[in-house]
Amino acid sequence: MDLTEDRLRAIANDARIHLSDAELSEMTADLNLILDRIKKINEFDLSDVPPTYQPIAGHTNVMRDDVPLPSLPQETALANAAVSENGQFKVPPILDELGSGQ
Repeated sequence: MDLTEDRLRAIANDARIHLSDAELSEMTADLNLILDRIKKINEFDLSDVPPTYQPIAGHTNVMRDDVPLPSLPQETALANAAVSENGQFKVPPILDELGSGQ
């Protein structure tokens, strides 16, 4: 099933992405090319291939241990703050009185 411009327009609308008619046409063509290439996977017999979730088996997490360390003193943390008040960062409000942010 090919992706139509109407279907892509609906998807873009759901994702709140504005696409011009030219962008919609170009993206529809591009996405259909991608989908055609993905469809080729269905041509392979994969019945003997076990499902995997990790293509690189045997690797372990290489992150360091999570060791608690002393926190910064409050004065040091606030030293470069543009504005601080009562020992806290003071930032401008991002929501209006109704909480809509508009």
